[in-house]
Amino acid sequence: MTSYHGSCFCGAVGFQAEGDLAAGTMRCNCSFCRKMRYWEMLLPDPDGFHLLRGAEHLAETPRRQDDRMEMHHYFCARCGTRLWTQGDIAELGGRFVMVCVNALDDLPEAELIAAPVHYADGAHDNWMQPAPETRHL
Repeated sequence: MTSYHGSCFCGAVGFQAEGDLAAGTMRCNCSFCRKMRYWEMLLPDPDGFHLLRGAEHLAETPRRQDDRMEMHHYFCARCGTRLWTQGDIAELGGRFVMVCVNALDDLPEAELIAAPVHYADGAHDNWMQPAPETRHL
């Protein structure tokens, strides 16, 4: 387990996350992840996430009316950097936090390159199965 530090582009928001990139990351083909180019690391324990600064600069992406998932996507309202997602989904084991890999600051490039990526088929609500096509993700 590693303690990672992350922030937005302008530095207004900072966080700490306990996780393991070597355990895998995820990209998804659902409409939100495709549009946002999301690349996430699921934390093994949601309590391993700590906001260090900038709560007043956080914004949440509004949910679509047809969205049935209990997910909250946070970003910096000043610079627009996507930071993390949290929610409660049975298929993910209940309560969860996923940090955006792109927002991690103290990540050696070699560790990022070596991180496994699971390409989830969220477009068909089948996250545990691989997406049929991944080149666009």
